[in-house]
Amino acid sequence: MSKLIRRTVRKLLARTRWERERRGRDPFLVTQRLVTKPEPVIFDVGAHVGETAARYRALFPGALIHSFEPYPPSYEALRAAFGADRRVVPHNAAVAATTGTAKLRVNRASVTNSLLDSDRRGSDYWGSNLFDTAQEIEVKTLALDDFCRDERIEHVDVLKIDVQGAEYAVLEGAHVLLERHAVDVIYLEMIMAPSYVGQRKYHYYLTSLDALGYELFDLFNLGRRDGRLIQSDGIFVARGVLDRYESGMRAARAT
Repeated sequence: MSKLIRRTVRKLLARTRWERERRGRDPFLVTQRLVTKPEPVIFDVGAHVGETAARYRALFPGALIHSFEPYPPSYEALRAAFGADRRVVPHNAAVAATTGTAKLRVNRASVTNSLLDSDRRGSDYWGSNLFDTAQEIEVKTLALDDFCRDERIEHVDVLKIDVQGAEYAVLEGAHVLLERHAVDVIYLEMIMAPSYVGQRKYHYYLTSLDALGYELFDLFNLGRRDGRLIQSDGIFVARGVLDRYESGMRAARAT
């Protein structure tokens, strides 16, 4: 009987470790642990057709989600998906360093659309034709500092950015918000392989965010090609928020 009990306990512990590891590898579940407000404000920058917004909506039922998507067909799909949901607010605009207009490169794969020109080397890492630009259209751009001032938004709990190589420009347009730590958690795509002309290198994100008081919490969705790291998502956390989180973890371990 004692052997059966020991085997059962080992299975339960293994299952618990597996569940902990699974949660640790899912950036949305990690964000849920970091953001404990019942009604957080979430910015979904590069919303596409609403895949990420749907995930946040499920995990944060009380959240107010602003979703930004510049490509008209994707924006219309986004708006249709959340038409009856007042907690998701679609915006037909690209988020950039400045407010105004810019050229959006519409590529053969809409998920690769970008404000930046495609790098001819991108196909070597991601597959042929995906980055081929079919047309260019003029789109509205918003700097988040301007948007938050105009909308009287004082604090953003989660800033998710996936804009195909132009992520650094989004951070530049949110400099005032970041400087005063008005953003708690940043979930950011970082492309390492040459995919877009003018994309920033990995270390720019680390050094710039560190200088603004944001710590790298973890990396997710690491993509490799021929042994090379070509893409990663990262969660960065304001130091004050991270301090509170780690204090809570220490208290939980002590009980």
